[in-house]
Parts: sequence; structure tokens; C-alpha cells
Amino acid sequence: MMHRHAMGKEGLILSIITAIAMVAGVYIFACPAQVTGELGIFLPSPNLWNLSPFLSHLLTLTMIAATTILLYVANKKYTFVTGSDTVFMGMFLVMCSSNVWLSDRFSSSFIFAIANVICLMILFDCYRKSNATQELFLIATIISLGSMIQYAFLALIVVYLLGAVMLKCFSFRGLIAFGMGMPEFSIIFNSAYSAGGILVSMINIGLTCIVGLIMALNNMVKLYAGNTQRRLNNMVINLLGVVSLICMLVDFNNIIAYLATIYMIVAIQLAHLFTLWNIRRAPVWLLIISLLYVGPAADQLDIDN
Repeated sequence: MMHRHAMGKEGLILSIITAIAMVAGVYIFACPAQVTGELGIFLPSPNLWNLSPFLSHLLTLTMIAATTILLYVANKKYTFVTGSDTVFMGMFLVMCSSNVWLSDRFSSSFIFAIANVICLMILFDCYRKSNATQELFLIATIISLGSMIQYAFLALIVVYLLGAVMLKCFSFRGLIAFGMGMPEFSIIFNSAYSAGGILVSMINIGLTCIVGLIMALNNMVKLYAGNTQRRLNNMVINLLGVVSLICMLVDFNNIIAYLATIYMIVAIQLAHLFTLWNIRRAPVWLLIISLLYVGPAADQLDIDN
């Protein structure tokens, strides 16, 4: 039996209020931290844009909302999660807003996440398509444009080429089209292996990654016996999560760029967990998980000052 109302509209509304309150709290009480790890190839990365604190936080809220809506639209069309739209939407909102150093100022993290949702939708449309040259060209163009402001986009080349193979729409012509969508870059990944000036909640990120990986492995057991296209779509989503996780570990100084995408993948895994494994008292468990994210994050706000 599926928990189609594990969170419900009331829970989603509460998640929206929580996200707005957390971002507003960061704007009012937190001391902004300079994001130093981001780097664009040809254009300034978002951390170098001359934005006022208010506009920066407003853009952050807007991008969180846009990513959530895009995820909802994508799932309505491709149904990679059955029955639990509100779970991954609500948990994504809570996760993103709970990380003070993600909601502290506008960064490329949500641009990276939105680009991934769009690219996934394009790729899912190519399932078993013999001629997917236009779609692969479009994906490559999105990656290329994104890399102008954030070099982390270049790691997506691996994800979407392998994804095309997995969804059986890869061909030599498609590879040429993909290459045509990418300008010729000459770049060396030169990033430090220390946190630098980026302050993040490492417990939040670490536990999210570990638990998300365990959930993904468990969920694939159930998904393996289901619809073939849904299984393959979820394999591509998991591939995106694995590559993003590896990039976070290797490119540690640029960790924030991958963070929203990691939260997005883990929120999807949570939705699968409650849909596929028939967990009792799902709303109570979701509330507890949300409090585990929001509680420590709220404690980071310097309200006294």
C-alpha cells in the first residue's frame, strides 16, 4: 500500500512557511559568509555579482521555489516517484532552507539544480529514441552556458552521456551533436582540498549524503521490479547524485555548487522510501526528520546580535 498522503497539503504548506522563515531568519540574524569556492570559466560566478543582501535572499527564495515547482512538473510528466509529490517537494524546501550557508546568499547552487531538472526532463523524453541529436545538443548547450558562471557544470557531461546510454538513446550522431553544443574549453580543475572561507554545516551535509546513499540502494531493490522506464529514469537520477557527491568530495572548496542538487536527489529518495516501503505513521516521521534539519540550523542564527 502506498502512502499517497504521507505529507499532505498541510505538511507542504508548513514546509513552505518553514523555508520562508528560515531564509528570512538568515537575512535578519546571520552574518553573511563570503563564498570563495565558486568560479566561472568566462563570466563572474554569482558570488561575485554585485547584489544587495535583500535581493540576494529574494533570489535565493525564488530559485528554491522555482526548483521545487520544476520538480513537481517533472514528476507529473515522468512519474519517477509515484504518489508522494508533496514529500520530495516539502523535504527539498526544508533541506535547502535548513543549511544556513546555502540560504545565506545567492549562489550557483540553485542554478545548477534547476539546470539539472531541465536536462533530466529533456533526457527522459529521449527514452528509446533512435535520433536524439536535438535533445543532446540542447543538453550540451545548457551545460556549456552554465559552465560560463560555474565550472562544476562540466562534470554533468559524464552524467548525461551515460544517462543517454542508460535510456537507450545514445548514438554516434548524438555524440557529435553533444560535442557541437559544447564550445572548446581549455581548463584545468584547480581547486583546493580545504574548506577555505566556505562555512557549511558538515554534519547536515555528511548525514544527508550517507543516508541518501543508503536509501537509494534500498529503493532500487523495489524499483527494479517495477516499470522499466521509471527504473531507468531513477537510475539516471541516482547517477546524477553519485557524480555530484564525488565532485563534492574532490572539489571540496566548491561544495556549495553541488549542495542543492544533492538535497534534491535525497528528497526524491525520501519520497521513494515512504511510497515503496509502506512505513507506518509517515507524517510523524517526516515531522521528526524536518525538525532534525531545522533545529540545528535555527540554533546557528545569532539572534542576540
